[in-house]
Amino acid sequence: MHKNLMIYGSCVSRDPFEELGSDYALLGYVARQSMISALSRPTELLNGEALASSFQNRSLGGDLKSNLLPTLRRYAAEIDLLVIDLTDERLGVIRLPDGNYVTRSSELMHSGRLAGIAGRYRLIEPVTEEHWTLWESAANRLFGALTAMGLRDKTLVLGTPWAQVTEKGEPVPPFRDPGKDVELNAYFAECCAHIKSLGYTVRTLPEDLRVAQADHKWGAAPYHFGAVARQWIARQIEVAASGVAVA
Repeated sequence: MHKNLMIYGSCVSRDPFEELGSDYALLGYVARQSMISALSRPTELLNGEALASSFQNRSLGGDLKSNLLPTLRRYAAEIDLLVIDLTDERLGVIRLPDGNYVTRSSELMHSGRLAGIAGRYRLIEPVTEEHWTLWESAANRLFGALTAMGLRDKTLVLGTPWAQVTEKGEPVPPFRDPGKDVELNAYFAECCAHIKSLGYTVRTLPEDLRVAQADHKWGAAPYHFGAVARQWIARQIEVAASGVAVA
């Protein structure tokens, strides 16, 4: 039976989509958009030139417009399953002079758009009390909106602690600095626990599958999982999309 998916997250959710068969269609993919930014107001402060790829332009443009909720509302009636992962929360957010927030994505940092407000914005890193306060409030509002859209039972949240080694047993380069990945894993676990407390389904990647792909097309990284992990995620998507409850 044909199933329409929507992804809000990162390659952690997008890559396993390729493991699914032709019965699955991707309605939309919202990436590089922290929940804090997504639930913030759109900003007009960061106009600038186009980036190198259409994906980069879509991602950055969507983040600046905070287009997650409008996109979800547009497709809500068609969505059979919404898949969410928290990987892009790793990026932190930037508080702008207008009081709004944007995600500290590589697209934003490489765009040069912050130059016009140099010295007037502030970075808020994950694994800080300030970030948690902002994130918890945004998560409450997001999942409340999903419930109002009738998507509570059509949402799958992926808990995917980052890999420490590749499929070849080699250490994975850390995201930013040694030790940060461990802190982020613990932080993501707290985020997933909060989402679960809101009544949403969270599936956590088993420990033995937390392995990175050494020759991933975008390079080895803690969140570029190997084939077995991608297949596990694809299976969770299939089960959730079927509407079969899993203990």
